Amino acid sequence: MAPVCPCTEIPADAADRYGMSKDFSCNGLRCGVLLSQNNAALLKSVKSVAMLSWPSSITQLYWTSLLNDRSFLDYYLAENSKRLSEGHKRVTDWFREHNVKWVEGSNAGFFLWADFREILGEDIIVNDEDQQVEAVAVERPSQVYKTSKKAKSRDEWFFGKMMKHKVFVATGDAFFAEEHGWYRVSFSVPKDVLEVGLKRMDEVMKEVSEG
Repeated sequence: MAPVCPCTEIPADAADRYGMSKDFSCNGLRCGVLLSQNNAALLKSVKSVAMLSWPSSITQLYWTSLLNDRSFLDYYLAENSKRLSEGHKRVTDWFREHNVKWVEGSNAGFFLWADFREILGEDIIVNDEDQQVEAVAVERPSQVYKTSKKAKSRDEWFFGKMMKHKVFVATGDAFFAEEHGWYRVSFSVPKDVLEVGLKRMDEVMKEVSEG
């Protein structure tokens, strides 16, 4: 956590955190860095608790060896970017095929923020007594949909369909989405796994369209 040289374009109280879990697919090796422009108060507060979460010697040795292997890094970063691009294209092609909207414009990452509201054009009401599901067509402007209890139960119904077909797509609720109907679709998986997942999603979409 040594201070770095001040930058004239970034406020002195700005700090940057970087964790290696995502870029190197090593979530189990907990290691990261904090970059600060000599923000004394921040560095002092972090140092006071840093020793309670130091990475293990094995983790430090692993990262040191990896980051010093320039030839491997060049290969890994290029191959990783290539595979992520392929996964991104495959999923967005699937979205277009099924008229699913998503947040566009990103140039990095591991998942897409997808909007299934137009696909699920009905609110779902679950009868707790007999577990029957009744579809009720409604006009669904964004502001109404945002606060609709029916929309939440419809999301749960859709998620149940996915679990039935053994494909897991995280709901927006898990990430505190402001509106129901959003899902986090990951594309950073091996190609064969991605194809299996999309095939199962085809089955889900077919079942939903048939009511």
